[in-house]
Order: sequence, then C-alpha cells, then structure tokens
Amino acid sequence: MSKASRVDSTAGPRPSPVVLACDTSTRVASLALMEGDDLTAESVILAPAGANHSRRLVADIDAILARRELTPAHIDLLVSSLGPGSFTGVRIALATLRGLAFALDKPLVGVCSLDALAHPLLGRSECVLAALDARRKEVYAALYAPDGETLIVPGAWNPERLAAEVTNRCPGDVIGVGEGIGAYRDVFVTGLGDRFVAAEPSFNVIRASVMADMGQVNPREGLDPLYCRRSEAEVKKSARTDGP
Repeated sequence: MSKASRVDSTAGPRPSPVVLACDTSTRVASLALMEGDDLTAESVILAPAGANHSRRLVADIDAILARRELTPAHIDLLVSSLGPGSFTGVRIALATLRGLAFALDKPLVGVCSLDALAHPLLGRSECVLAALDARRKEVYAALYAPDGETLIVPGAWNPERLAAEVTNRCPGDVIGVGEGIGAYRDVFVTGLGDRFVAAEPSFNVIRASVMADMGQVNPREGLDPLYCRRSEAEVKKSARTDGP
C-alpha cells in the first residue's frame, strides 16, 4: 500500500530544515519528508511476504524527493529507526541512511520504533503499551505513562509475563498499540481485563512523519541498533558452541 500525504507543489523558497525519516523495522516501511514545520510527503509500503525492503528503499527515497522536486543535496537531517523489530529491517534503514549521511555530510539521528509507535497516543488518560510481534512467542514492547515517561524500557517479553508486569507498573487504564497487540490480544485482555483497550488499527503502523518530529526534538543518544535480544543465527551458533 502506498500513500502520499499533504503534498504541496507550490513554487517559492524552500522552508528549512528538510528532514528525511525512514523506518523499515517491520513489514510496513515508512518514509516521510518534512520541510520546515510541514509534512510534505509520506509513503507507507507493505513488503511482499517473504521479502524485505532492501531492494526498493533507495528507489523509494529518490521517488519521495522527486515528488517535491528535491535532490539528496537538499536534505538537512536524516532520521532512522533504531528498532526493535526485524533484525534485517532495522539494519536496512540504518545502513541506508548512514550511507546517505556520510555521502552528504549531513547529521543522522535515531528514534526507537516503540517510542514512535506510542507517541501519537501520549497525553491521554491511559498508559500506552507499544508492542511489535517478535516471533518465537514473544513481543518487543515498552510501556509509557500518559506524560511519556518510560515505565517499561524496550525489551523482548513473553506476552503473559508482560501483561503481569504492566499490571504492576500502571495502576490505571492501558491502551495497546502495534502488531504485537493484535497477535496476542487475548492474552492482554485476559491479563488486564477491563483496564485494557486496543488502539484503532490506523495507529498500528510506525509513522516516519512522527519520527521526523521526534528526531528534531528528542532523538536517541547514539546510533546503536535496539535489537533487544540475540538473532536466531546467534542463538543457533551459541547452541552449537555450548552443545556436547
């Protein structure tokens, strides 16, 4: 699926800064372009089953810039998701934008994918539980107070244990957002009861436009990926090393 948002083709001086943000930590990739205070283009792309975003990301970046008659040289700031999410997906966005930042000699900052997922829902009365499906019967998740304070830092969780921990950390209502909530909704409903409600489906996509805002105001320190657990390859290698 692909969507453009608030595209404005009027001529005249370009507002600044020009910010390009990208997330590929899940099957749904997101790209956004901000010029000054305005979101001028955004694309949301679902990768085919069994594929990742590596083959088309550079072309998608070229396309979103061309939509605004811009070139990479116009970019003032790049914002990449740091994960957690798919190990390959996290690396794709970060490596691509690292390369652009180096070639253009422009700054690159990072945003946690769970922070970006939760951000549009902050400021309500509920705590926000952001969760992505981590496979292996786990979710990548973090819990936030209504004012944005992190109550549970990003990590890999067994859903039942996570529901119990959320009960301990948040005394009030909880709104859940992300594909991990959909995958284990019954677990959270059982564990949290009437205190729990799932966000509307439109909130379940990590939006690069949100990341573009966050990257200018409150980026993560450093650019280390937030994998939150070892990859399957590392687990298998460790098992071979530790085995008889």
